[in-house]
Amino acid sequence: MSKIFGIKPQAVTQQLIEKFEDEVVIRHNNQQLVGTVYVDMQEDRWSVAFAYNYSRKPGIHGHENPLEVRYSCPVQESGSVQMFRSDTADEKSIATEPLKDGDAFVRFALTQERSLVGRTA
Repeated sequence: MSKIFGIKPQAVTQQLIEKFEDEVVIRHNNQQLVGTVYVDMQEDRWSVAFAYNYSRKPGIHGHENPLEVRYSCPVQESGSVQMFRSDTADEKSIATEPLKDGDAFVRFALTQERSLVGRTA
């Protein structure tokens, strides 16, 4: 279930978030992981994070998030997005067209992440 802060997404954006969470299943370290989307829109920074968790119920220690991916950018510089992956501890910059609003940023992050994880399982 997604968590959204600082924005009331347009219906199309909300549907894309739900579709991502319903459809995307990835393999990571021989485990199936399902994604949860977190959106945090602040006045000066936009962020969308994907927390990939085991598809089974959490154990006694709760959720473990074996893989996390975060897309973020300062609002004033929406022509470049930073992407961080926890499995490689890499942060890289992705050049983009200027993003006109928060919904466009969320849709960009969803599209980018879906293209990187490849097909769904």
